[in-house]
Amino acid sequence: MRSIGIDPGDLAVKVVELDGSYRRARLLRVHVGSAGAPTADQVARCATVAAIAKAAIAEGMKGEIALGHPCREAVLRTLELPFQGHDVIRKVVKAEIEGEIQSQAIDDMVVDFLELGASASGGTRVMVASVPKAGLRMQLAELASAGVEPEDVDLDTMALWRAAHFAGAFAPAEGEATDVPRITAVVDVGSRSVKVLLVEGEKLVEMRALRIGESAVADEVARKHRLDPVAARAAVHQCLLAGGDVTIDAAQAAAPAVAEGEAAASGEPTRTVTVDHGEIEAAQAAWLQRLARELTRYLTASGRADGLRAVYVTGGAAGLPGTSAMLAAVFGVAPQPLDVLGKLQHELSPEQAADLGPRIATAIGLALGRLGGPEGFQLRQEDLVLTRGFERAKFPLAIASMLGLLALFVQWNSQQVELGNLELRLGSTYQDPKDPKKVSFYGMLNSVFRSGWFEKPDHFRVEQQKGKDYTSKDLMAELAAMPVQDRVRFVRDKLKLVAEQKQKQSGIYEDVSVESGLAVLVRWAEIMKELEPTLGRFLVTKIDLSMTAPNRRLMFVIAFRGDDFRSRHAALKSALEAELTKDDSPFEKPDPRKGGENEKVDQFKDAAESGVAGAYYTITLEVKDAFQAFGASRSAAATSVGAAPSRADGSTNEVAAKESGR
Repeated sequence: MRSIGIDPGDLAVKVVELDGSYRRARLLRVHVGSAGAPTADQVARCATVAAIAKAAIAEGMKGEIALGHPCREAVLRTLELPFQGHDVIRKVVKAEIEGEIQSQAIDDMVVDFLELGASASGGTRVMVASVPKAGLRMQLAELASAGVEPEDVDLDTMALWRAAHFAGAFAPAEGEATDVPRITAVVDVGSRSVKVLLVEGEKLVEMRALRIGESAVADEVARKHRLDPVAARAAVHQCLLAGGDVTIDAAQAAAPAVAEGEAAASGEPTRTVTVDHGEIEAAQAAWLQRLARELTRYLTASGRADGLRAVYVTGGAAGLPGTSAMLAAVFGVAPQPLDVLGKLQHELSPEQAADLGPRIATAIGLALGRLGGPEGFQLRQEDLVLTRGFERAKFPLAIASMLGLLALFVQWNSQQVELGNLELRLGSTYQDPKDPKKVSFYGMLNSVFRSGWFEKPDHFRVEQQKGKDYTSKDLMAELAAMPVQDRVRFVRDKLKLVAEQKQKQSGIYEDVSVESGLAVLVRWAEIMKELEPTLGRFLVTKIDLSMTAPNRRLMFVIAFRGDDFRSRHAALKSALEAELTKDDSPFEKPDPRKGGENEKVDQFKDAAESGVAGAYYTITLEVKDAFQAFGASRSAAATSVGAAPSRADGSTNEVAAKESGR
């Protein structure tokens, strides 16, 4: 994609052509034309810009065009609006800014805004730019007459910010902290104005155009020595860079009142003018001092004088002696050159790049906006909107709309045919010509109803509390009245209702799982069998199993005799807790919400015989509501309930089992 940026500038018009995208752009052509001496004749100035732009495009430049407008002619204000939303702000921003502008009527100005971020009160901070339509309309008319019609018009300060963003001026340096955003300043030192931008992170927060360019020195020299302003500016630059006096011959100097070529005709003798270096140096120092005061005042008013991370400088006068030192003193940071060409692919020689780089940064920023760069202000709106673009695209849009409508019609027709086929497959209504009152269906419903099963009352009938029962005739009538896509689901729901009523009547529930009390006892016996080597001799005096919901449980009483009865009980308790964590176990952890105790202890001492101590432990295990009966066994040799398993020493455990419930 190609784009063209036109920067009218102060003394020179810069036109550039870029190709590619915002991330990877290439500079194809550069055209710089002198705009001549500043004049009060705005029509002549606009015509000069149009002529230079036309000549640049005639060299072969192509692409969408973006025009820059000087920020010094705009009114900038920062507002806080009590709401958010780009579209909502656009509806009210012109009325909100009207009270801030006294120089002109708001209807005679183009107004656009840039969202700066959320305000402290939850609204939105916006920067509003208002530009008089008269000057902008005149420039656009001159360009149109030259065959140049920009699609976008943006402020030159926004283009400068975009160029700095593209050059990576706001990216954090290696090792730089990013948790606290710091301010970056960008300064463009021009001939008639100095543009200043303050950027927090990568977001523009302040910008200003100071009407105090370096041409103030040249203007003073031109008045004193009766020089042409362009020649005076060249003499000033030569004097400052050479560090000595400069002598200008008659070809370079002329009285402003004498037109070019009239000096020889009037017989006025040729003359030479010597520009004193000390005089220029003093004027330059006075200008820098005044500029330093204006920059300091601006920084103080912005409230962002502290915390500057970097200062980037560009512009045609950025390289003049004393400028860098003045900026370092004002901002407290040594300025760096804004190297936009360093990020661009180009075929300029090093000398050309050094000369053109600071001068074309704004033009490059304008062209980058058409390549996908960050949006700025759009001043071409209301009655200044480019209409030719729509006229050019009107016929292709009409053809595309017709093709789109045709494609929609074809798609709709195809979907209708597919919908009809799906309805036939599901069960759309079939009207028998011989018996119009008979209700029948195609597709799936035809397969369901053609056997006559639904017509038998003992097969399909829904009992209702009030009125007659719901039969197949009622089902057919409801099916015929409802959409086809709902019919199969409706029949299924009715069959579920019939099945529930028949299950209730018969007492046979197909999906009810019957838990086995025998499986619970088998699992408990397996646990006890596995623990015999650890528990030693023990006595189970009672087993009570209840499988009645909701309190399913297994309670047993076990006795340990001997001084180690506590450690043996601890081993049993640990084994039971491990059992409760298994997925296939019929037992579950006790629910604390039910309350009660799941274990009781009754100690005893056999004083009559040997004085050996012991205890009876009553343990209750909660049984799950549903489990896999006779699941994976805990041991290879399962123990049958009711059998007394043999012990290693030949003795047996006494088991008394009682099962309540099932």
